[in-house]
Amino acid sequence: MFARMIQLTAKPGQGKELHKARIDRSLPVLKQQPGFIDGIALIPETEQDQFVGISIWKSKSDADDFMNGQGQQVAGFYKPLLRAEPTFRSFNVEHSTIHETASRAAS
Repeated sequence: MFARMIQLTAKPGQGKELHKARIDRSLPVLKQQPGFIDGIALIPETEQDQFVGISIWKSKSDADDFMNGQGQQVAGFYKPLLRAEPTFRSFNVEHSTIHETASRAAS
C-alpha cells in the first residue's frame, strides 16, 4: 500500500469552507478512483484553518494516476480557499492495524 499526505492552510476564517469542500466535492471524486482504499481527515484542535488529509492507495501508481488526472480538478476546489500552496508528502505503508483487521475478517 501507498499513502499520500496533503497539508492545507485556509485563508483566515475559511477553515469550515475548506473542510466542507473536502467532504462535499473531493471525497466523492476520490472514492471513484482506481486503487483508492481510504481517506483520513485531520483537523488540529487549536488551528481550525489547518487540514491534513491522508489518502491510502493500493499502489504508488494509483496515487500518481490520481494526482496527474482527477487530482488536478480536486486541487481546483481548494485553491480559492487557500492561503498558500498545498504541501504533499508520499509514504510506503509499512503496516496498518485497521487493514490487517479487515484482511483477517475477509478470510
